[in-house]
Amino acid sequence: MSAAAVIAAGATCGTLALSATAAPLAPAGNPLARLTADQIAKKAVTDLKAAASFHYHGSGKTSGQTVSISMSVTHKGCTGWIGYGRHGGFAILAIGKTVWIQPNDKFWEYAGIPASELPAVHGKWLKPTGTGSNSLSGVFAPFCNANKLASALAPQLTGLVKGKTTKISGHPALQLRNSSGSESIYVSISSKPEILRISDHGTITFSAYGARVTLTPPPASDVIKVPGASARVHSLQHPLGGI
Repeated sequence: MSAAAVIAAGATCGTLALSATAAPLAPAGNPLARLTADQIAKKAVTDLKAAASFHYHGSGKTSGQTVSISMSVTHKGCTGWIGYGRHGGFAILAIGKTVWIQPNDKFWEYAGIPASELPAVHGKWLKPTGTGSNSLSGVFAPFCNANKLASALAPQLTGLVKGKTTKISGHPALQLRNSSGSESIYVSISSKPEILRISDHGTITFSAYGARVTLTPPPASDVIKVPGASARVHSLQHPLGGI
């Protein structure tokens, strides 16, 4: 299972770092003892899909740049931040099928916006009007949807074996690894296991299951609507291709 697959639902990412919270060990013992590693992994993915909300974050290298992501996901959408190292980054907000992004000035510059145009877009949210997988809405959809994240993981969660029992932020967690031990998923030791850590060449955090997340559209006065085929949207898609 790939930490990168979670961050970008199949895209490439590099080394990541995390800290996570876990459910405490059940008083009666280990409720996962009688399940196989594949059964536990499948159960954890099912629980991820069913969670009212969760948070994930990490940072790493891709194409020589540091990419970071911090995202809170609910069944209604998501809110968070994607950073591109020295090239800045942008806030993201998705409610249903509507996506807004708010680049900072450094990212606008990296996307090719002339300095003379920066005052007009500073602090503004972009609302792309295009549709389909090649639109910005389509690009961001995997970041914001529990089913898409889980689907990216599911095909890789087979042929696993149980590894060590460890602690993540002081709470018991069970390692499920592939045969070589190069890729692992860590789940909370509970009757309802939650994914806490995914580790291959790096790691990514999952935490804050069920936490309250508020999604509020930006004020209309701060929104710039742009066609999906516009040069400005395509200028953002290029640097996002490496995430």
